[in-house]
Amino acid sequence: MVEAIASLPFRTLVTQATALLLTHGVEVETEAVRGVAMHLVHTAAQRIGMDESEAVALVTPEAVSDVIIGACEDGPGTTPPHAVRPVRIDDRMVSVSVKHLGHLVTAASQAGKYAGLNGDGPAAAHLLDLATEIGAALVRRHIDGAADIPVGVLDELADLVDAIADRIEADGWSVCPCGEIHGQEKVDAGTLPVMRRHAELARGLRADGSA
Repeated sequence: MVEAIASLPFRTLVTQATALLLTHGVEVETEAVRGVAMHLVHTAAQRIGMDESEAVALVTPEAVSDVIIGACEDGPGTTPPHAVRPVRIDDRMVSVSVKHLGHLVTAASQAGKYAGLNGDGPAAAHLLDLATEIGAALVRRHIDGAADIPVGVLDELADLVDAIADRIEADGWSVCPCGEIHGQEKVDAGTLPVMRRHAELARGLRADGSA
């Protein structure tokens, strides 16, 4: 398999599949695309009984793309693999006050904690990435009590926080999903409206264009 991975046809397959995914509005880490392509090549080689270097020609960029997109659309309430992120079409920056950025970091951390504790690793990873991105903006672009962050950060954060709040409300997600009742239901009930307010804050900051 090492020889197949190093070959120009395989590298071309990964590049073309990555570009194809972008046309579907999905940005995927190269390593993840490579992993899916490797699996498909290995499977094709085993099925037909040929060398993996030759089997590369049997795998199309469309096949790789379809597998990844299928994983993203696995069903209601599911989240995409951790290596998959929506493409940020809107590259505008929004000036947000340090105070509000603090609330957004709290929102991402709180929602990420719920996602992680309740088994949704991809959402937890995405929320952690957003918290890190907002924190980096505070450090690098903090001027006169405000910092610029991408509009896409606000969009993604609002959607994710609302989605986590929905899971708390509809599916019983808890800050302590141990199965025993010891007061966590009060914490969850109090957290829910806070998450909703944070999601609305993110959307409001996007609509205003500055805060």
